[in-house]
Amino acid sequence: MGPRQSCVGRSIHGALLLAALGALLAAHAAGRDAAQDPRKHLLELLIAADIPAASVVSEARAAQQRARLAGDTSLLSLALSVECRGLYRLVDTAAAERACAEALRLAPDADDLAAFAANRMTGTLIVERGKPMAALQYMLDSQTAARRSGDELAIAAALGTLGSTAQFAGANVDAVRYYDQAASMAARIKAYGLQYQLTNNLGVLLLETGDAAGARARFQAAIDAASRMPGAEHNYLAARYGLALARMEGGSATEAEAAAADLRALIALPNLTQTPAQRSEAQLFMARAEFRLGRYRAAEAAVRAAIDGLGATWRVRGYPAQALLLDVLVAQGRMHEAEKLAARLMSEIPDEARGRVELLEARMRMFAAGGRYRDAYQAALDVQRARTLQATLRASGALAFVQARAAALERIRELTELRAERATARNEARQARIVRDLMLALTGLTLLGALLMWHTTRARRRLEAEIERRRSIDALGLLAGGVAHDFNNLMTIVQQGMGLLRRDPAVRASSQALSLIDESDDAARVCGRITQQLLAFARQQPMVSEDVCVRQHLDQGRVLFERALGNAMQLSLDVRDEQCRVRVNPGQLTAALINLLANARDAMEANGEVILRVESFFNRGRDPRWPGLSEGRLVAISVTDQGRGMSIDVARQAATPFFTTKGSSGGTGLGLSTVHGFAAQSGGVLWVDSTPGVGTTMLIVLPQCAAASA
Repeated sequence: MGPRQSCVGRSIHGALLLAALGALLAAHAAGRDAAQDPRKHLLELLIAADIPAASVVSEARAAQQRARLAGDTSLLSLALSVECRGLYRLVDTAAAERACAEALRLAPDADDLAAFAANRMTGTLIVERGKPMAALQYMLDSQTAARRSGDELAIAAALGTLGSTAQFAGANVDAVRYYDQAASMAARIKAYGLQYQLTNNLGVLLLETGDAAGARARFQAAIDAASRMPGAEHNYLAARYGLALARMEGGSATEAEAAAADLRALIALPNLTQTPAQRSEAQLFMARAEFRLGRYRAAEAAVRAAIDGLGATWRVRGYPAQALLLDVLVAQGRMHEAEKLAARLMSEIPDEARGRVELLEARMRMFAAGGRYRDAYQAALDVQRARTLQATLRASGALAFVQARAAALERIRELTELRAERATARNEARQARIVRDLMLALTGLTLLGALLMWHTTRARRRLEAEIERRRSIDALGLLAGGVAHDFNNLMTIVQQGMGLLRRDPAVRASSQALSLIDESDDAARVCGRITQQLLAFARQQPMVSEDVCVRQHLDQGRVLFERALGNAMQLSLDVRDEQCRVRVNPGQLTAALINLLANARDAMEANGEVILRVESFFNRGRDPRWPGLSEGRLVAISVTDQGRGMSIDVARQAATPFFTTKGSSGGTGLGLSTVHGFAAQSGGVLWVDSTPGVGTTMLIVLPQCAAASA
């Protein structure tokens, strides 16, 4: 391999390393939603080279803010690695190293993708400082993390960076193997951008080893892969430069002229290069082409521009350009300038630097061109010693690379076994927890079953008691209805007889007889009322219902209600809905209210205030107090006293026929049962709400008329 071939190859490789394995394919990212998968989006930013570096840094910092708010260590580490990548491309090396160090610090607590990214960028920065062996362990850890993640894009990228590290270390055979594996995987997952970069790197490697024909084939394959990325023409640039240089190195003078024309056309294209380093590399490529074609002034202008750009970024990349400038000055006969430049560079470039061989060769040619053959001979010896040193370093690097890789693989094997043991322990612990949880669940289910059985038994007994009570009430109602009908027929005969006696002249002449007849009539009317109560309780009384405005009905019957309470009691009327209407028998409604007011009077011992309240509300069908009433608007007519109140058991039996708490002082036990019968016949319910020592509220709840509810 000639000096220019080695210099050219390393220049191309420097540009490719700056790209950090290249652009992520648009085809690979098509259809992905970055907002739904932020890690995938950050991974694409980490690998892609076609996104402006400033945009990469901006998006990475926004992702860091979201990760810190969410407490997501994995996302934060990955975002820091992406920021490192963007800062590296912007040549802010110090800031890039800080971001990368923070990402690596978080990597042990992060997921595998974040660990892949942190180790990869740490290794990249170390390689850039010319220490590939120090970077090897990070690159191997990056590959291991990528494999654990299962993400094929990350695996291919990790293999590619491992290939670059092997190439820098001089382990070219390993580098070719890694590049081939990564390129095959990228092609399989249709990651054409990554496939392009890996194939292009392999072309650079072949160009460095002097295989210009093989390099041309690889560069053409890279261009073919890049052609599958619509709208990413700038991704063709490195491969097209490489193809032109391979044609110049391995072709005829005519082909070299055509290749130089291609280079000029590429450099003239707008917006294809994104960073100062890329632009400087392009100028260096152009300078080599102009020098080969004997256009020394144009070559000098291009190489000085390249030196200015490369020296401002990574000084080590400027050494091949300095050697080319020395050749250009000698070719123009400017020996004095060439000697001064050579003297300065000899003191600056370290012995182990890869650019020192090119410098020594250029210095040797300078002495030979100036007729200083003794110096040229000494310079040739320096070149030989430098080549031997470089060969030794490359061999040592290759050996160290193989040894480090073997040690890393052994370490990975041990870690894999350790992880397997930990996974087994975790599985055993998880199975133990499952058994324990099942036992606890079984115990809980047993207790719950016992509780449900107890609750069901208790509810069944209450239901059976309620059914038995209702059967008793129904049977009693049938009996009372039959007795009431018979008794009513007999009392009708008695009243008719009293009417006939009243018309008899002899009876009319006797005041004593008339008095007896009046008493008999009064007794018959009392018996008639008792009969009506019995029929109402038995729900056999004929109901003639009509729409009643509750407010008007209460106003009309207020005198009767106050009389039922007595003079010592105060009646308060609270009507909260002036327009509510119910469909009932007006007379029976009045009788029911008088009955409730009389009970309130007796409970308060004829002293105090009784509230008669009317309100409407919407029933959603879920109220346990009146489950039989359907969903819709209801009217509640309540009578509230502040009397002795009733216990729960007494309130439950209050509407039972012939049940009374008044003892011998009075009361038949049919009052509330009659009200209950009226409410039931009217489609409603009677509800008793009482607290001992506080008072009682009796509610007659009835459906509101459709006209009123509308």
